[in-house]
Amino acid sequence: MSVLETVGKIFGYLLPVLGAVALVVLIIFLIKLIKVLGSIDKPVKKLDGTVDGVNEAIGTVNGYLKDMNTTVVAVNNMAMSVEAVRATTERVVKKTGNDLNKEFNQVKGWVTSVLEKKDEKQENRKERKVQTAEKKAERLEDKNEERK
Repeated sequence: MSVLETVGKIFGYLLPVLGAVALVVLIIFLIKLIKVLGSIDKPVKKLDGTVDGVNEAIGTVNGYLKDMNTTVVAVNNMAMSVEAVRATTERVVKKTGNDLNKEFNQVKGWVTSVLEKKDEKQENRKERKVQTAEKKAERLEDKNEERK
């Protein structure tokens, strides 16, 4: 007999035994798998309740958000109104400032003009007084010369 025939006979005896062992191991694995799947069923059912609770909470939050939408829109409208009032007030204040500046410049011009005229009149008076004094001095000189 050859080596291959001997090996073939040995495997011929071992193969049914190994097949039976593999079948037993497979049966044990299937039993444990069924137990694990059975134990998972209870937590999965509890998880369904939890998911239902989360769905209810999300529904409640959605309701609150819908209720808050009206408030948010009102606050947004109020903010836009406040901004419009601010912009209008800014324009009015700038325009009033510019108008007051123009008016102030006019008043300043008038006051300056009046003061210049007053100064001019005073200078004219002083000039006339000087001229009058000079004429008097000339007359006196003329009189003095005539007396001599």
